[in-house]
Amino acid sequence: MQYALITEQKNLDLALKDYSTKPILAIDTEFMRRRTLYPELALLQIYDGNNISLIDPTANLDLSGFWQLMENTNVIKVLHSPSEDLEVFSRHGNCIPKPLFDTQFALSLLGERNCVGFANMVEMLLDEQIDKSESRTNWLQRPLTKAQLDYAAADVFYLMPCYELIVNKLSEQKQAIVVSESELIANKRAYDTPLELAYLDIKNAWQLNPKQLAVLQQVAGWRLNRAREKNLALNFIIKESIVFEIAKQQPTHFGALKRVCEGDHALINRYGKTLINLVKLGLEKDESEHPEKIKRLIDFTGYKKSLKEMRAKLEFIANQHDIPLDALASKKQMNQLISWKWKGKSEEAGQLKPDLMCSWRKVIVQTDLKEWF
Repeated sequence: MQYALITEQKNLDLALKDYSTKPILAIDTEFMRRRTLYPELALLQIYDGNNISLIDPTANLDLSGFWQLMENTNVIKVLHSPSEDLEVFSRHGNCIPKPLFDTQFALSLLGERNCVGFANMVEMLLDEQIDKSESRTNWLQRPLTKAQLDYAAADVFYLMPCYELIVNKLSEQKQAIVVSESELIANKRAYDTPLELAYLDIKNAWQLNPKQLAVLQQVAGWRLNRAREKNLALNFIIKESIVFEIAKQQPTHFGALKRVCEGDHALINRYGKTLINLVKLGLEKDESEHPEKIKRLIDFTGYKKSLKEMRAKLEFIANQHDIPLDALASKKQMNQLISWKWKGKSEEAGQLKPDLMCSWRKVIVQTDLKEWF
């Protein structure tokens, strides 16, 4: 297996010019996410069936040509389980690759279990065992070792023949479904939670009353904004458990805050005044401005019956279209739709539509599930 490590602009430009003429490219990325909110890009891998390029983004390269290639609609980009790779493309290249083919989802359409890992796919389809020992290595170190480069190259080298085997088993309709699903995943990865909705992602927020939720909304929104500004993982700003306790106990002076913050003096010194002010802002909110108490689906009358009926309809639809039920709709995706309908969510509020109301799924389920649309 031969590959070229690209660290000079002229070599990158020549490689990208050649790749842009190819109909299909296998793509992968290596990145680090240690303390950061966003992934730190460390390597880009491309394979066209003949030539493998490992592009070093730390080498002061102009990557605009690569991002343009990712959006070239004449070139199919093949990735395996690309959710995190898509975040890399969105954050570093401000692009959503298309058309995109996710081999992991394609396998689920063929009846394989959900979330087949890359190494398992290679062994299953090619009868090859690949070394994954470098998966947790430090990809930002320089120079990269031969073992690291071999590992990175193998990810695209084996991806291409796997794609060829998979695509030959799929009907044209199912190939289109894979591309449509991949676009949906990409759009979801590019979505930024509105700051005012960040409190909904806090574990156990349903336990709080509307007044406490008003405080939670202030603190959670501030934490997310701070994390984005500093590019720090949320829990490196302030732990989620402490965010919850601040909303629950509503400390308005340093003594009370110290008890809530479990003696974290660094946190109190850095953000103590800010946190107290955020609590006061939440408490000053008029009752009419308080978020509604969060209801879990299980708390709604008839939830289990509705979920069972929806599942039965979806199972019928899946059989009609020869699509495994898990690929058409997981329990989580069913719950998304029920929640959207019962909790009165909307795009106007900055919330993502349920998967079943989007893309290829909407086309095949909307008639049988018209009461949910």
